[in-house]
Amino acid sequence: MKKLLLSLCMVLALAACKDEQKAAQQTPEKPVIKVGASLPLTGNMAYIGISAQKSLQMALDKWNQKNTKYKYELIVEDDAFDAKRVALITNKLINQDKIKALFTIFSIGANVASPITQQAKVIHMTSAYGSQPADGYYNFNNMTQYDNQTELMFNELKKRGIKTIGMLISNNIGSTQQAEMLVNKIKNDGTIKIIGKEIFNPGTRDFRMIIQKMIEDGEPDIFYVDGITPDATLVAKYLRELTGKINLTTINDFIETPAREYFENLWFVESASGTDEFLNEYEARYGEPVFLCGANTYDNLDLFIDACEKSDHCDSDEIVPILLSIKDREGAIGKFSIDENGIVQSQANVKIIKNGKAVKIEE
Repeated sequence: MKKLLLSLCMVLALAACKDEQKAAQQTPEKPVIKVGASLPLTGNMAYIGISAQKSLQMALDKWNQKNTKYKYELIVEDDAFDAKRVALITNKLINQDKIKALFTIFSIGANVASPITQQAKVIHMTSAYGSQPADGYYNFNNMTQYDNQTELMFNELKKRGIKTIGMLISNNIGSTQQAEMLVNKIKNDGTIKIIGKEIFNPGTRDFRMIIQKMIEDGEPDIFYVDGITPDATLVAKYLRELTGKINLTTINDFIETPAREYFENLWFVESASGTDEFLNEYEARYGEPVFLCGANTYDNLDLFIDACEKSDHCDSDEIVPILLSIKDREGAIGKFSIDENGIVQSQANVKIIKNGKAVKIEE
């Protein structure tokens, strides 16, 4: 009798198993949508690239918890902040991995990737300075634009009664374009005098001669630096060495480095870079603060997947109009819209470094 009962149980179990297998076979698998990212995961800018990678993963995990039409896969490659590697990676992701969208950060990579993605009709979403990365129908740029940032910087300089300024500008397209915009505003207004404007080559490590020359010409009320890590840190170091104080400001550079002890209590202008909700969620998950481009990159993937889900076939020509229609959307960077040129319009803020963190200065 026991054997008979055991046999009956086994038959019922096998039948149930076959029913489950049949049901699974009848449920079609979701189509897979591959997206790729070219980020600096090694080298001087690795901490920003890794922060962007983690932000992408946060956005992907959010969508993976939903009942979506498609299954999304993320492929991340290390470009080491090298334009040639960005080109190689972009071509590989498009031609071999067959991605539907590419995500990059910074102009050095975005300006290289944009012509490639445009020709291939692949969506490219970046977080880079200037409008050039958004050139072409399939390219989008999610970074507070120069005009917004420089207007806020100029107004803050006047508000604080600054009469003279010394400018140290890295010889890269992003820094020179932004600085030129600020210089034009200062000259057109006429109330602030530029003591000196020095262009230095990327990789410069000793700023003593540049700073000393400006001091001799009449020490500025404030120094302004625009470069890449670790330019602001080095300028601050030599300012303290030569003047005994750090009268320095910037647009974004104070948050582009994890070593912020030189910037304590210094004010600056920061691009739209993350709501408190996003910043807290990121820090709770990873145990560290998010860096520049993190919130923007999160929004970029979130926007693409949302558009893909709303489209019929997740084709680029379907997705572009959906993205261009976005107005007053609340995202990780706060409220933003996308204009007809594919540029995200967002608002910069005046902030101050307190206990190593960027804190918004309220009006």
